[in-house]
Amino acid sequence: MAGGLRLWIEDVLGVIYPNVCEVCGVSLTRGEETLCLHCHVNLPRTNVHRDGFNVIHQRLAGKVPIERAGGYFYYYRESDYAALIHRAKYNGRPVIAERLGERYAREISGDGFFDGVDVIIPVPLHRLRLLRRGYNQSEAIARGVSKVTGLPVGNNLVARRGHSSQTRKNSYERWINAQNIYEVIDPGSLQGMHILVVDDVVTTGATLLACCEAIHDAQPSARISVLTLGVTHLR
Repeated sequence: MAGGLRLWIEDVLGVIYPNVCEVCGVSLTRGEETLCLHCHVNLPRTNVHRDGFNVIHQRLAGKVPIERAGGYFYYYRESDYAALIHRAKYNGRPVIAERLGERYAREISGDGFFDGVDVIIPVPLHRLRLLRRGYNQSEAIARGVSKVTGLPVGNNLVARRGHSSQTRKNSYERWINAQNIYEVIDPGSLQGMHILVVDDVVTTGATLLACCEAIHDAQPSARISVLTLGVTHLR
């Protein structure tokens, strides 16, 4: 009885507030969420998590050893799939990021990507930007991953100062812009831990690298892996 009532309510709400695919805009059928089956199947997955040294490793190459690196799909600004990131980040729709985090975690958990990971740490926003936006899309992704894996989401990493948008900067400008922003507030709690750093999109890798460097500098014994939803193609 209760189950039938719930389904009836969902049907009524679907008429009043149509539940549509975030990519193509078609109405979702029961059991579909965020993406229709067609767009889910055709998502331009990277599958880079299966490579020991993939394109994300290459962008983060430096003084910080990165163990595993995963990125859900290739991000092209001209692609319809770019709307997933844009709406989650700027249009007040963090639930999209959370659901995609769940989807991605389910798809790669069977490959052992999360084996041995102790905690998920999202790339933080400075408090003023968090106040303006109202949420941290990377934290939403982390919550989605946590729902599937059961791993805790940590808040040990903070942004001590704000920085301008990385969107229109070149690689060097992005690297300079991200320097000395992030800080670990309790290094001892991360001793010997395997940390999964989560962000929404990796372009040059400047932001992710700055976060990983801050963790490594504060707690050199920590092991670090990274996960993002989008992976851009550099030209």
